[in-house]
Amino acid sequence: MSNQYSSSLFNQLLILARKKRCRIAMSVLRPEPEIIESIRLAQKEVDVLVLGKPVDGVESIAMADETAIGLKMIEMFKKGEINQFVRGQIDDFGLVDNFKKAFNIPVEVRRDTAGLVLDPKGHEFFIAGASNPDSQNYVDKRRVTDGVIWLLDTYFKVKPKVAVMSTCRSGSYGRDPVMSATYEEAEKLVTELTERGIEARNVNIELEQAVAWGANIIVAARGAIGNQIFRTLYYLCGGKILCCPTYFPGQAIYEDDSRNETDYYPHLIAAAAWANYKL
Repeated sequence: MSNQYSSSLFNQLLILARKKRCRIAMSVLRPEPEIIESIRLAQKEVDVLVLGKPVDGVESIAMADETAIGLKMIEMFKKGEINQFVRGQIDDFGLVDNFKKAFNIPVEVRRDTAGLVLDPKGHEFFIAGASNPDSQNYVDKRRVTDGVIWLLDTYFKVKPKVAVMSTCRSGSYGRDPVMSATYEEAEKLVTELTERGIEARNVNIELEQAVAWGANIIVAARGAIGNQIFRTLYYLCGGKILCCPTYFPGQAIYEDDSRNETDYYPHLIAAAAWANYKL
């Protein structure tokens, strides 16, 4: 494994991915050189099938329509023709809807998603609430947090250490109703988690304190904020996205991503890990 991906949690995914060689599909609409390079690196560990724009030297199915590509990957996954898939460069929400239909998941059930990030200084943590619609209220924030706790426990066997963020410090509480609401949510969530025996603290606006504390889950105040943290670390700061699953705990899972990424090596490895989990 290249040193650029070195982390304790990603190493666990790599071990799972190597249990049995998997066939992993992914969509590619813009085969940029960096994307192709990352696919070739991943092919040392998995067999890659590209749907969309064909890639030289990689098994490919030429397709143009995003919806059709998503439906094809889901169909192949259900039939066992592939072991897992990575969303790649097709639309997110349409794929989620079709995935739920294929696996008989009720329309009203929200998907869980989380991004495992390796920052430029070597700190790794999951961002809970990394999709814009997530964590718009306390109930959904608790759902998202519980989903990442489930992921850590199920696939990584790691105890959660949860840093919950708000949009103000304690000293600013009461000055603005919107910011104060997120502070109240953080305090309530920390109390509930602590009562369940889970280590948690309210880090307010201080993302840096969450990282210094060694949190392996950082709960963003709102999904849009989590998404921006996620994108800033990867696109502007040289961090790595090590996995980004979309999952319905106990039902189904596939590997997601940010569609503008150019490094799909870790996503392809993660997809194989999800496929090999029970082997």
